[in-house]
Amino acid sequence: MCQNAAMKRLNRIPVLVLAMVLLVAGLGLAACGETGSKTKAKKAAGVLRDYYYTTWKAPSPDWEVRKVGIAKDNVVTVNAIINTKTLSKAIMERSKLEQMEIARLACPALGDKIWSSVGKEQPVGISLSGSAGHIINALCMNPGER
Repeated sequence: MCQNAAMKRLNRIPVLVLAMVLLVAGLGLAACGETGSKTKAKKAAGVLRDYYYTTWKAPSPDWEVRKVGIAKDNVVTVNAIINTKTLSKAIMERSKLEQMEIARLACPALGDKIWSSVGKEQPVGISLSGSAGHIINALCMNPGER
């Protein structure tokens, strides 16, 4: 009987070791996935920075892109500014839905080849501000969404 109890204890040890190994491996894989998202976001931000400063056509001369960065959740954020008081006031008087559509004018077009470099699944957001301050945030529609 003592021998049987000792055998049961010995059988539990490999199971505990295996569970610990799987836990450590799972945490390692989770960390790799998070780093990959951050890496993709950094690459996308660099590509978009070049796009906005060289290729992008503003909807009007009143628009300006000041910064392209990465938010905490790996969303590439484009800070767009409306320089004139009259246009920013007119936008702020619109509904939230209309403001979001206006903010999306700063997004690359769906058919634009920039999306192949950014990545079809990479979220890109616009933070639109005016002369009186922040107006609205909007996510760009990208080719990966349907």
